[in-house]
Amino acid sequence: MRGEPRIRIAVAGFGPFPGVRKNPSAEIAQAVARSPRFRAAGLALDMAILPTAYGAGEIELRKLLDKNPDAIVLFGVAGGAKRIRVETIARNRVSLIYPDNARFVPLTRRLSASGAEFLKVRGSAARMRAAILATGANAELSTNAGSYLCNAIFYRALLETADWTPPPLTFFIHVPKPKRGRGKRPLASLIRAGEAAVRAAISEALKARSVPRRDG
Repeated sequence: MRGEPRIRIAVAGFGPFPGVRKNPSAEIAQAVARSPRFRAAGLALDMAILPTAYGAGEIELRKLLDKNPDAIVLFGVAGGAKRIRVETIARNRVSLIYPDNARFVPLTRRLSASGAEFLKVRGSAARMRAAILATGANAELSTNAGSYLCNAIFYRALLETADWTPPPLTFFIHVPKPKRGRGKRPLASLIRAGEAAVRAAISEALKARSVPRRDG
C-alpha cells in the first residue's frame, strides 16, 4: 500500500569452517540477494555472510539487527542431513568440543547465563516447510539445531530481539551439503528452496502487519 514503510528482510548464511570449505548456506544467501524477483518487489533486503566464529559471527548478526528487519531468515549447513530442516527451537547450549573457524572453543556450555533454556521459532515453521516442499525439495521440521554456530546464532537472533515491539519473524533453515550427479541434490535445488523460504517469510511479515501471528 502506498505510504506504508517497506518490508525489511534480513538474510544470512555462513562462511567456511573446518570440514566445509565452501558453505552452501552462503551461496543461497548470495543468490537470494542477487535475485531480480526480490529486487523488483520493492522491499529492503539486507544480506550477510556470517563468519563461522562465535564472536565475529555475533558482531555481523548485530549489524543486521541494527537495521530493524521485519523478518530474519538464517541459513546453515548440516553435513549429515538428508533433507532440508526448518528449525523450531534454539537451545541455550554450545559444544565444548568443536572449535570454530577461529579455532576458539567456548568455555561454558550456556550461550547466555540468564537466558531461557530454549527459544521457539518466531513465525510459522509449518508454512515455511510447506513453501520449501512446493519447490520439490524434501523438508522436515526439526527440534535440534545442534550445538555449534548455527544454533548459537539462531538463539542470539531470537534473544536479542525478544523485547522488540513487535519482534521480527525469525527462522533458521538447515540445508544438506549439495551433491553432484544425476538424481543427486544439486545446489540449484537448494537455492530454489532458499528463495521459497524467503518468499514465505516476506508473505508472513506482510500479514503480520494486520493479523496477529501464531508461531511454531
